[in-house]
Amino acid sequence: MKNSITTVSHSWRVSVDQAKQIQQKLSERVVAKDDFNRIERIAGVGVVFSRKQDEVLVGCVSLSFPQLEIEEMAFRKQKVNFPYIPGLFAFSAGPAILSAIKKMQRPDLIMFPGRGIAHPRGLGLASHLGVLLDLPTIACSRTPLWRDYPEPSPENGSHVFVKGKGKKLIGAVVRTREGKQPLFVTPGHRISVQTAVKIVLQCSPEYRMPEPLRQAHMLARKMAQSA
Repeated sequence: MKNSITTVSHSWRVSVDQAKQIQQKLSERVVAKDDFNRIERIAGVGVVFSRKQDEVLVGCVSLSFPQLEIEEMAFRKQKVNFPYIPGLFAFSAGPAILSAIKKMQRPDLIMFPGRGIAHPRGLGLASHLGVLLDLPTIACSRTPLWRDYPEPSPENGSHVFVKGKGKKLIGAVVRTREGKQPLFVTPGHRISVQTAVKIVLQCSPEYRMPEPLRQAHMLARKMAQSA
């Protein structure tokens, strides 16, 4: 899909307070349950900032699912107009990510680094762009998202669900490779925690990181080194 890809839009040139207000409003649109048909194409997003933090480099890689064969790649280098602030990552990288995704055929699901609904305002990067694109999205983080998180058992595929306020499921700690540190998985939009975990495991046959994210991160790093 190589035209307008968002179903909801907002200004990216905003203040910190305005950004938080946008997050609060968009969080009301998040669907935290399975809302899709077949998943046959999964895209991963990789994000690298320049040393001066004034440019963002985004790699997007689309893979067939469940075969995990690379079908398409896209790259975008763009000036950052909103400083990196924890909790507001989408306002720094979001415009470049959307530009990169626009170059590709529309995927059935997108994996993002960082957070989904496990976010102070319920709208991490995966949820934010999931709502704008109206696509199922998943967030995976190598960095713990919760203090004193439950540790899954050592074997590959083990996982422990994490609950937030009101005992609502907001994510999971997932062991994608035996003997390796777990990943922290949160649904973004139009997908349940349980299905997000299942897909992450299906996309991690050899490495700790799901293949769409691993390939996208490698592309972003490669392009950053040659930029």
